[in-house]
Amino acid sequence: MARKIFISYKYGDTGVQHIPRHGEYDATTARHYVDVLQAKLDAADHINKGEDDGEDMSGFKDETIESNLRDKIFDSSTTIVLISKNMKDPYLAEEDQWIPWEVAYSLKEMTRNDRTSGTNAMLAVVLPDENGSYSYIVNHYPCVTSWNTASLFKILGSNMFNRNQKNLIRCTSCNGIHHTGQDHSYIYPVKWSDFIANISGYLDHVVGHQNNIAHFDIVKEV
Repeated sequence: MARKIFISYKYGDTGVQHIPRHGEYDATTARHYVDVLQAKLDAADHINKGEDDGEDMSGFKDETIESNLRDKIFDSSTTIVLISKNMKDPYLAEEDQWIPWEVAYSLKEMTRNDRTSGTNAMLAVVLPDENGSYSYIVNHYPCVTSWNTASLFKILGSNMFNRNQKNLIRCTSCNGIHHTGQDHSYIYPVKWSDFIANISGYLDHVVGHQNNIAHFDIVKEV
């Protein structure tokens, strides 16, 4: 099934693993991962509602950019957030950065001219850093996979592991309490390597969450 997808990401973040590109020697950025994903989405007849690579909005005023983004997100049903190591500007308040705003708008139900756009299905896809590592966000241990949600924008972290009736077990190895199952997060986190190998599967998975949104405590404000 073809879907309209909005991709949120930090355009110029170079803190990502290099992608070999024929005839190009410039630094790899998060945008180059969008290009890879775009080709996969095109092949599956999905529509990317985000900006094209040549669509430079940097010369526009913030209100013009915001209006443009509102239109794109309103006309989408799924949002993919690409998590990269330097996506957060530590010197700017989160409400003054684009990604949290895009996430918040994706989570809200909006009505325009008698047409309502519901809460988008959402994925958080973690990109590998310069060394090909995901450890800045996710680490695997013998008994659990640990996601460092505290390092993310608050609206992202608040909508992970937010099932209102949590499936928890006490681990016999470490005596810790762990989430079980695959329906623990409305904004579902996944590594790029896993996601790119099964895009349709992960999109179907978060649409299932969208259809059961009452099972999650959704935070919609930055």
